[in-house]
Amino acid sequence: MVTKDEAVTSAAEFLKKTVHPDRAKSVVMLPETANEFTYGWTVRFDFKEHIETGDPMHAPFTSVVVVPHDGSPVDFAPTQVPAAEYMALQASGNWPPRKG
Repeated sequence: MVTKDEAVTSAAEFLKKTVHPDRAKSVVMLPETANEFTYGWTVRFDFKEHIETGDPMHAPFTSVVVVPHDGSPVDFAPTQVPAAEYMALQASGNWPPRKG
């Protein structure tokens, strides 16, 4: 099992080294928003420029990072479903949803 602190650290590394290396100094983790689910943790982040200005043009497109308990790679939560629903679907083995 991944602890909250480990989840925040993993999410920060994912963002700063993989997704936004050009904006690593701008990434602000929001550890107080971390939520634990059966599948893993969700952790939110923001960009310093968005926090300072409130300008939505400086906000991340998606701000929820998923850190699975099973060691699967850290990734973003999909934007088409609420994060809690996505985490429940992952835990139940029903993600991705079946079509038709």
